[in-house]
Amino acid sequence: MYLAGKFRYSYKKNSPKHMTVVCTIEDCPWKITARAIGDSNIVQVHTFRNVHNHCLEDVVLSQPLVRSTSASLVIDDVIRSTPEYQPRQICKDFVRQHGIQLTYLQAWQMKEKAKERIYGQTKNYYKLLPWMCERMLATNPGSSVELSYSNDNHFEKLFVAHSISIDGFVRGCRPIIAIDSAHMSGPYGGALFSATSYDANDSMFPLAFGVMSSENYEDWLWFLEKLKIVVGNKEVIIISDRHHVFKSVFNAPQ
Repeated sequence: MYLAGKFRYSYKKNSPKHMTVVCTIEDCPWKITARAIGDSNIVQVHTFRNVHNHCLEDVVLSQPLVRSTSASLVIDDVIRSTPEYQPRQICKDFVRQHGIQLTYLQAWQMKEKAKERIYGQTKNYYKLLPWMCERMLATNPGSSVELSYSNDNHFEKLFVAHSISIDGFVRGCRPIIAIDSAHMSGPYGGALFSATSYDANDSMFPLAFGVMSSENYEDWLWFLEKLKIVVGNKEVIIISDRHHVFKSVFNAPQ
């Protein structure tokens, strides 16, 4: 409402039982009051005066402050239908539709709030990993899926090589595997490890991937140990970016 009406509001009273919201312009009649019904989560509106009385000077002073949590409700439907909706486009649409100039950071925060409301919090996705691993093994027999947790039951490592990738590597790929990793963005970070081969047309053929905490010795050693099980006794050439941990990993006792 404050975005559509282009006004700024403030809480005159805000408690678990009663809320009063008014326009920030003095003597403006716009007002809404609501009370909770008993101990339930139902809120009943008692007063709603949807009228503003602003002069031209007041209109300038009452331009709405964009709050990412509430403003993100405006873009919920767009995020559902177009997940790749970019912050820069959000900025352009807000100027065109609401006459409000957003910063890139405000638009990014709005999109993150909308995604969290629609899809849930990122940390809850990790709880689905055991189920996802079970389903991958059940629907792709012959796959290699390994999941590792720390002593305090927090996610540590994941290794996945689908059966179709393993068969494709054995039947039609050159004995060459390129290994690499990339840092992941987001609240929890981590690194995405990958092992890629080359088929008869010299096209890249995905063999395996893993999610680790970082590019350290222990994680690379764990990933390569799982990869060795997938490759078996087949002799291969390893291509890497010569990360400093590889010297220790490849010289480790077999």
